[in-house]
Amino acid sequence: MTQSAAFRHLLNHYRSHKLSLLLKAKTGDSIKIALALGALDCLYWQALGNGLTNLAKGISRTIVYSYRYHPMRLPCHPPISQTSGNQNKEAA
Repeated sequence: MTQSAAFRHLLNHYRSHKLSLLLKAKTGDSIKIALALGALDCLYWQALGNGLTNLAKGISRTIVYSYRYHPMRLPCHPPISQTSGNQNKEAA
């Protein structure tokens, strides 16, 4: 199966911005972190709009993972609660 042009394009940008975010998080520069998070969030929505759900999930996981290294949060990518699994079991 061949990859679509949209997938390859978004994947290249994702890889670039992922590395950029991790490097900027180490500097602690809030503006640069915000720009990198914004770029990843934009790629997330583009991936969803192109039906690239798995890519969008990967981008979202990267954003949430980066929360370990900086204080900024995006409202549409909340951190995964450690207790959410227990709540689901109790509700069932």
